[in-house]
Amino acid sequence: MPLLFFQRNFGERRILKDWNIKEILKWTSNFFKTKKIENARLNAELIISHILKINRLNLYLQFDRILTVSERKKIKELILRRATFEPLQYVLGECEFYGNRIIVNSAVLIPRPETELLVERIIKDNASVKSFLEIGTGSGAVAIALKMNFPESKADASDISEEALAVAKQNSDNNGTQINFIKSDIFSEIKEKYEIIVSNPPYISAEEYGNLSPEITEFEPKIALLAKENGLFFYKKILSEAKEFLCENGCIYFEIGSKQADKIREIALKNGFENISVFKDLNGFDRIVRIKNK
Repeated sequence: MPLLFFQRNFGERRILKDWNIKEILKWTSNFFKTKKIENARLNAELIISHILKINRLNLYLQFDRILTVSERKKIKELILRRATFEPLQYVLGECEFYGNRIIVNSAVLIPRPETELLVERIIKDNASVKSFLEIGTGSGAVAIALKMNFPESKADASDISEEALAVAKQNSDNNGTQINFIKSDIFSEIKEKYEIIVSNPPYISAEEYGNLSPEITEFEPKIALLAKENGLFFYKKILSEAKEFLCENGCIYFEIGSKQADKIREIALKNGFENISVFKDLNGFDRIVRIKNK
């Protein structure tokens, strides 16, 4: 399937021949390789299976299936978007986080696998949770995962972005969780105390942001990534006010940048927190901080 065919006929009614899954999968993989898209074959599989509403295994079980004009047109649209380095999750409009289907778009950060460690840490530490607040919920992925694991908890989640809160609310509804979403700048609209406060705030410094891939800087919301004061602004802000909103024996859980643990420990100590633990990710980098109120 030469490029000329793709540009002029892929998905159009005038067909030179019938194209089956095997042929389109092969062509798409090769096309992505020429565009230097990482994991080209996997990207091709996920896009085609998404449009056909079948899992990746069934692509190989249905190699001879002829695609309709409509199917080819939809696949073409997604291929061209991915070829511009738009993240695959945005192209597909969804991703998986902690076993839950999460809708994502340019209003929210794409949930990372590392952030699942934040959820796992809270679940491991707590047999039950009476109440929690997530600050900067974005897509709602963390709050939804926690609510599903602690169904009896009072669950609140805040964000400063109305667009993000709309996505989070939709994801909560889709996953059958009852979460109270609040438009709030950190604690500005928060009125209660919580057993757990959790946040994966923006923590990328301006210098680090300049070194990120275009796949991130050109598509993901800058407000959800970049933080002043060398990436520490939101940790300072949260920890300076957290005692007012944290139960007596409550905990704060943060996801952090790999080189920020020592600075965050200093900030926590300065604000009266003494019980501080740091946990590493699967690559051995500092990733999670747990701060106990007592």
